[in-house]
Amino acid sequence: MSKEITHIVEVMADPLGVPYFNMLADYSKKHPNIKLSFICLNPTPTVMMDDMKKRGCDCYLIKFDPSNRIKSWISAYFQLKKLLKQLKPDVVHSHLFDDGVPTMIASKHVGINKRIHTKGCTTFNWFYAPKAVFLDRLINRLSTDIIALSNESKQFIIEKEKADSNKIHLIHHGITFDDFKKLGVSEINDFKSKYKLEGKKIIGTVCRYIGWKGYLQIIEAASLLKDKYPDTIFIGVGSGPQEEELRALIKKNGLEGRFILTGWIEKKYIAAVFQSLDIYVHAAYMEPFGFVIPEAMVNKIPIVTTPTGSAADGLTHMESAYITPYKDVNELANGIAYFLDNDSSAFVEKAYQSALDNFTAEKMWNEHLQLYLN
Repeated sequence: MSKEITHIVEVMADPLGVPYFNMLADYSKKHPNIKLSFICLNPTPTVMMDDMKKRGCDCYLIKFDPSNRIKSWISAYFQLKKLLKQLKPDVVHSHLFDDGVPTMIASKHVGINKRIHTKGCTTFNWFYAPKAVFLDRLINRLSTDIIALSNESKQFIIEKEKADSNKIHLIHHGITFDDFKKLGVSEINDFKSKYKLEGKKIIGTVCRYIGWKGYLQIIEAASLLKDKYPDTIFIGVGSGPQEEELRALIKKNGLEGRFILTGWIEKKYIAAVFQSLDIYVHAAYMEPFGFVIPEAMVNKIPIVTTPTGSAADGLTHMESAYITPYKDVNELANGIAYFLDNDSSAFVEKAYQSALDNFTAEKMWNEHLQLYLN
């Protein structure tokens, strides 16, 4: 390969959890001096691999079973080492914990000089799998560059994961605004009809049914508001292992019919979800970024959120959003009530402008490109 070409290999272990690879591939085509290749760690070939091939990118599958992590890491290490020797990339970039462990070790042993890791799983091991924190720290040591997705995440990586602050670059995720073009009335009405939302003030969240997303707090806040605001309905779009617990709490609080868990919804319908909402509520605890916040900002929905990830970096309390302390049910309820009782037009315009300034796909690509070529 010509030395004028910079070859970047992206490695991902959860192709459904990393939604921006199509965007990276699309932008790379505008730069003839960039070659992007992808390695997917997954049990089987994925739709994302097909998407990358359609965009002219080389793709490789390394079989990886997350239910047998140690064995899969060992196998992936040897396959990555062999493949990287063949490809001879200038840059290797991993994105999540499962791909970061074997990729950073293999690329270090192969002698690749630029090894970038995006901390897409920051905080998880610290709170939920503390015995694995040493591996977060190992990834940090082996990386030449670390991408933090928010200021909160950056501080956590420095203070808890003991990373060298000189390695860390703050690069927010970006979204493609075209994904949220204004839908027709019929498409939104179809979504509302499916879940019997017509004639209601719809308060919603879009995230997995897992503990750190804050569904328990949102359900409790809904319980505090149900009598004063009888025309409201809450909706939680997602899926995950906490669903049974959430349904039990909804029943306990007398919210059946007032708090709907939709289960998993195809990505193509997500725009209809956002454009049906009157208020977006987000109660997550210390997540690395949170795509849903800029998505709500772009859709000009008033936002009630905890000060986590993209929310803390892109929103200001009582100017562009109502920001509540972590795990504070009363303040969540107060924030929702505020937007039910008051005009939110100034809030949503300021939030929209902040999304344009901070969270565009083009800005994300340019900052990655600068890091790749530096």
